[in-house]
Amino acid sequence: MPTHPVFLRLSGRRCVVLGGDAAAAPKARACRDAGAAVTLIAEDVVPDLAAAVAAGGITHVQRAYRTGDLAAAFLCYASLADPAVIEAVRAEATREGVLLNVIDRPEACDFFAGAVVARDSLQIAVGTDGRSPAAAAHVRRRIEAAIGPEYGALVAVLGAVRRVVAGRSDRHDVLRTLTDGPLPALLRDRDVAGVDRLLGDVVGDGCSLARLGIAPAGTTPDRER
Repeated sequence: MPTHPVFLRLSGRRCVVLGGDAAAAPKARACRDAGAAVTLIAEDVVPDLAAAVAAGGITHVQRAYRTGDLAAAFLCYASLADPAVIEAVRAEATREGVLLNVIDRPEACDFFAGAVVARDSLQIAVGTDGRSPAAAAHVRRRIEAAIGPEYGALVAVLGAVRRVVAGRSDRHDVLRTLTDGPLPALLRDRDVAGVDRLLGDVVGDGCSLARLGIAPAGTTPDRER
């Protein structure tokens, strides 16, 4: 079945993760990192997930799923094996209007979580309509090899420049010139002087990383998802 790719804003929203295994861990962390109020419901959790709970931002309810656990939730990830429990979760999600993803059970899903490459604000998600997570992961690794952490810095620089040139008639040309030119390579090499020269030449008005309020290193570490 064809799907529609989107990026969800989860900040401040209640997200529920059912299950405490290795498959549930990255889902809980991803929701937490997106600013969600995460409730983890599981009798036992793997060490990786226990560490995520200890780090904060995830509330662990140490028991099995009960009807009513999805009340007021926006989204739910479930890593469950019992068909009866899955059906109960599915029924509640439908009643409550909760977006549901049951890991490795595409027929029970409202959405599929793509294989994500994250470079700070830049996120690239690869999906296969739930047919082959392995293929999505393979493509993600190919993208990771080509898109380094400098692309997170590229987004930061272009976003700052976009604000500076917002009222100019040449703003589209400025942004296209920076995007298609040597800026990514300069950021990759942490060539601050080179970046500043390019910004001054293309944007003008003494534009530089410092004036844009961007750290001289020009890069930020990518997030683990």
